[in-house]
Amino acid sequence: MRTYGETLRQIREQKSLTMKELAEGICSISFLSKFERGDSDMTLGLFSMILEKLMMSFDEFLFVHNEFQPSQLEQFFKAVSLAYKQSDSAELRKLRVQEMKKWKKSGVDMYQYHVLMLDVYESIIDNKTMGEEEIQKEDIQKLSDYFFAVEVWGHYEFLLYNATMLFLEPELVLQLSRTAYEKSIRYQDYQKVNEIIGTILMNTIIYLLGPVHHFSREMRFKDELAEFFIYLNKLALPENKLFERTNLIYLKGAYEWRLGNKEEGLATMRKAIQLFTELGSVGQANRIENYIEQILIRN
Repeated sequence: MRTYGETLRQIREQKSLTMKELAEGICSISFLSKFERGDSDMTLGLFSMILEKLMMSFDEFLFVHNEFQPSQLEQFFKAVSLAYKQSDSAELRKLRVQEMKKWKKSGVDMYQYHVLMLDVYESIIDNKTMGEEEIQKEDIQKLSDYFFAVEVWGHYEFLLYNATMLFLEPELVLQLSRTAYEKSIRYQDYQKVNEIIGTILMNTIIYLLGPVHHFSREMRFKDELAEFFIYLNKLALPENKLFERTNLIYLKGAYEWRLGNKEEGLATMRKAIQLFTELGSVGQANRIENYIEQILIRN
């Protein structure tokens, strides 16, 4: 298994930094060289300064070091997403207890944000009315403050934002999704980051399209939706990402419908259904079919 030093050298070279530039003000060039070769260790304090200079969190570093394998954070967010989609409030409460324990034990803010996120998810699932508005306002404000306070977004911020976008006001979503896209450009060589940014952009489009019962109303975010489709095109989804590329076809169909091009939009969405069926993604194909039925019924 490669050392942290080898990973650091890889990142430094990708960022076109010399050892002299990275070591300046932190440690000697010879010490950094020994660390990169695996001939010496480095204290956490020095290593944190090195990562700060690289504008990188320790979580991001481990993400690269582990060769982009799913991290505990990714697994956590997947568990939250699954529990929410299945309306499993018991599982959400279980996850909340776990994150609360971590927060109390470590005092790390990250776990507090997880608790806040889980509070809001649970309140939505359980249709709580007593105190729901108060809980969401306070929690959402804390999450918003965090996103704006972080100067350099890393993989964690992208995951957290994608998981909490649903709770935010449209104007805030527009601002933060643009920020996420802009901050992701420096990670364009990292496939995992590109994947989460693609998901964020698609979820932003879904959010801005609005629920089906709004499809008969004038489209509020016409220009903004066009903007995020441009971002997705610039992202250039790989050819092997067939699910994501087909999902983009479906979103373009929904967008055309919202623009008033109903026949074209319907044909495009049905094309996505056919492609998902051919890919074996029957569940997604059925979801789009139900989506179309709701549009036709309500509009």
